[in-house]
Amino acid sequence: MNEPIIRELKIDDIWNGFLKSLDSLTIASNIDKDKAKEVFKKINSNPDYVIAVAELDGKIVGTTTLFIESKFIHEGGFVGHIEDVSVDKDFHGHKIGQKIMEYLLEVSKKRGCYKTILNCTEDVKPFYEKLGFRQVANELRIDNV
Repeated sequence: MNEPIIRELKIDDIWNGFLKSLDSLTIASNIDKDKAKEVFKKINSNPDYVIAVAELDGKIVGTTTLFIESKFIHEGGFVGHIEDVSVDKDFHGHKIGQKIMEYLLEVSKKRGCYKTILNCTEDVKPFYEKLGFRQVANELRIDNV
C-alpha cells in the first residue's frame, strides 16, 4: 500500500470518498449535494476549523476535524478540539487515523493551542493513549434532538 497524503479538505473531496469515510462514524454519504456544499463553504470560511483528510491513490480514505477555540483564560490562549476521527472501514489497520491525528496535533501546536482535547468511547481509548492523550475528566452530554 502507498503512503497516504495528509492534507486539508477540498470541495471536490466531498464526493471522492470523504463522506464514505465519515460513514464509519454515522451515515453521512446521504447528505444532499447542495447542503454539503453549503456546509463546506461555512466551515471553509472559518480559519479556526481544519478538516484534514488522508488521500490514497487519488481517493479520500479518512478524515479528522480540529476546531480551535479562543479563550479568555490562559491569557487569551487557544484550545484544540478534535472531532470526527474516521477512516473508511476498508482501510482500518493501516495507521491512517494515526497519521491524520499526528498532522492535526502538529497544526494545533503551530497554532498555539495550550492543549488539545477530544472525547472518545472506551473501545478506542487505547488508540488515543498511544498518541499521548490521557484521561483527565468525564464527558457529560445532553442530546438536543
